[in-house]
Amino acid sequence: MRPPSLPAHPGHWLVPALIRSYRAERPDVRFDLRQHGDAGLVEDLLGGAVDLAITGEQPDHPQVESRRLLIEPLRLVVSPDHRFAGRRSVRLADPAGDPFIVLKRGFSLRDVTQRLCGEAGFAPEIGFEGEEVETLRGLVAAGLGVALLPDPHGIGAPAAPHLRVSDVPASREIGIARIRDRRLPAASEQFREHALKNARTVARA
Repeated sequence: MRPPSLPAHPGHWLVPALIRSYRAERPDVRFDLRQHGDAGLVEDLLGGAVDLAITGEQPDHPQVESRRLLIEPLRLVVSPDHRFAGRRSVRLADPAGDPFIVLKRGFSLRDVTQRLCGEAGFAPEIGFEGEEVETLRGLVAAGLGVALLPDPHGIGAPAAPHLRVSDVPASREIGIARIRDRRLPAASEQFREHALKNARTVARA
């Protein structure tokens, strides 16, 4: 199977779980993975380097067809000694004056963060940029700013509080994309159908 391409965060938990459950039925299929920002995912698809891409948001390209796998909630992550650390929920507008820690340009989670802050009535001040969600989580825990991030998967309690956002719909879509009208190899099409059927179950595990 030609390698699926994937963004940073779902690559840590969703893709491995889907591959594991798929290979329980098809142990003969070999996977190769590429990891990029979302812009790189589209380039991989268009160039034929991959058959499928797990995306952080629907790609805005006429040749790319994307189907939703799941909606992933986003939380406002603050340091343990932050003034909001004792809360369970917060308005995104409340930390408008804090520096935000975001992924670099080319990652859709950065675009989602800026869009949601705009909906909350402010433009975020960017304090630090990174390429991995877990790096951002560590920078927040160190007191260097706040961030909008998905819940951690497969690890113990996070070092930084993750607060529910109450004033804007803080979430992002995770999808699986392919080139429109390009016939997929049988194994790739079977994995696509497996992902569409099982992603929500994997996310709840």
